Amino acid sequence: MDFRDPLFSVIVFFVIVLLSVIVTLIAGRIREYFRQKEIEKLLLDFEYVEIEDLKLDKASKNALLLLAKAYEKTGDYEKALKIYLWINKNDESIDILRNIAFLYFKAGFLEKSKKVVYNILKVKPRDKEALKLLIWIDEKLGNYKEIVDVLDVFNELGVDLPKEKANALIKLITHGGCNIEDFCKGFESFEDIYKKYPFVRREYVAYLFKYDPRKAYEVLDVYEDLDLYFYRNDIPKNEKFCNILAAKKETKCDIKAPFELEVLKYIPKNLGELEFEYICNACKKVFPLYSTRCPNCHELFSQKLITKLAEKKNIENIEF
Repeated sequence: MDFRDPLFSVIVFFVIVLLSVIVTLIAGRIREYFRQKEIEKLLLDFEYVEIEDLKLDKASKNALLLLAKAYEKTGDYEKALKIYLWINKNDESIDILRNIAFLYFKAGFLEKSKKVVYNILKVKPRDKEALKLLIWIDEKLGNYKEIVDVLDVFNELGVDLPKEKANALIKLITHGGCNIEDFCKGFESFEDIYKKYPFVRREYVAYLFKYDPRKAYEVLDVYEDLDLYFYRNDIPKNEKFCNILAAKKETKCDIKAPFELEVLKYIPKNLGELEFEYICNACKKVFPLYSTRCPNCHELFSQKLITKLAEKKNIENIEF
């Protein structure tokens, strides 16, 4: 056949395309092979526990996942973990590994959770959920400089996390000082963080009450930060705090106040008091104590104060 024959050119073209397809398929199979090997290597680090009290069916993966989630919600992490490990043993996937990592985190096994996350990132370096979990783990472990490294990865991915950055800056400044050159540039004090990120006001006010109460009273929101100072004895005697002082029976105030304070202004001092709860604006869960990061959904700076009127408790003459 003549090399100049158009038919020859067509045959060569199809051969090249076929070879390209074959090479692509082989490369994909090789990548998948090494990915599976990484997952198998990870599973060797965890003891596989036979499930004795559940009849498991490989075809019922979705049902099993729902069952595992149900065990998680009831706090039975051991049974949930058994199911996840069983599923992963029979149907390996990054999603299941991620569930295992989150479960270890919830159960308080931070180092185990971190190990799973690292192995996920070896296989899938851009896994944003795994990276976020790594931030939460390092925060609990006090590895604040490692959080900065993870935030750098998010920056490379084009993801801006201002709340996470603000929280990391607060942790660094309140635990020895912020001395990471690029990350800490322009943030020499807590006040610098507050100016850049006003949503950290509550944390800033709580910080000031430890080191500069006078300034704290200037910065705080009278009602949104009420729990931080209501039972203090150094509340300034000025109009800004007129209703607060009236509720504490230290003065009189004709300015209308929120319902709970208005009631306290007119009932006997020993009859009622204020109690505080906190609701997360993200997940709507209510908590008895304030947390910068919601314990349920892990959102930062999302908890808002709920002020409740309660019957005053008599704590005198209690024997222990």
